[in-house]
Amino acid sequence: MNNIERISQEKLVLLDDEIHIYLIKLDLFDSKECIQYLTMNEKIRAEKFKIVEKKNQFIITRSVLRILLSIVMGKSYKKNDFFYGESGKPSIKELLNNKPIEFNVSHSENYALIAVTLSNKVGIDIQLMDFHIDYKKLSKRYFSEQEYNELKKVHDDNKRDAFYRIWTQKESFVKATGHGLKFGLKHFSILLDNDCKLGVEVVTPVPLKDSWFTYNLIEFDSYKTALTTSTKNSEIILHQ
Repeated sequence: MNNIERISQEKLVLLDDEIHIYLIKLDLFDSKECIQYLTMNEKIRAEKFKIVEKKNQFIITRSVLRILLSIVMGKSYKKNDFFYGESGKPSIKELLNNKPIEFNVSHSENYALIAVTLSNKVGIDIQLMDFHIDYKKLSKRYFSEQEYNELKKVHDDNKRDAFYRIWTQKESFVKATGHGLKFGLKHFSILLDNDCKLGVEVVTPVPLKDSWFTYNLIEFDSYKTALTTSTKNSEIILHQ
């Protein structure tokens, strides 16, 4: 049995106040096996990727997402119709128990994360740390003044780690809102001096329609991961 078949045997049930996170090791999947789960439009989109790695990331994560949603909704993966917001965030119109199914996907190098939940807006991010980038320059350009000043206080040995903790949480936040980078990375702050496992409240100059909370998830092999939700204290269930 291959890994895509194992995913199809998952017994995923969505309950209120639960967020299911799937960590996917991409090299355990065969994109040639996975592509059968994609629609014709998705296959066309996959062929437009010039870099094979990016193409395989899309094929595998989209196929796993389709299978998970089909399990949740109790219908064929072929009948999951995606709709896209202004910034390209996919969604589905079908309701489960009269509540919207929310999901988000992120991938970096050989790993992907998929978040699935019920009636809880989510954004997720995974990043493989790059030890060659100028994180000081990036933080000055993209971090809020508050974040930048907090980062400067961190010991030099831990600065890169702290940079990626903030970066992944910022990315997960803009994905959760559905605005993407149009929101502006400088227009909100992630606080370093909080226990991120309990959820950090996102600070913005102007109050937002929804409340948002960001979490550090897991760290492994130089990967950083983060989750943003519109509901605090949800139970996070990690599938590896």
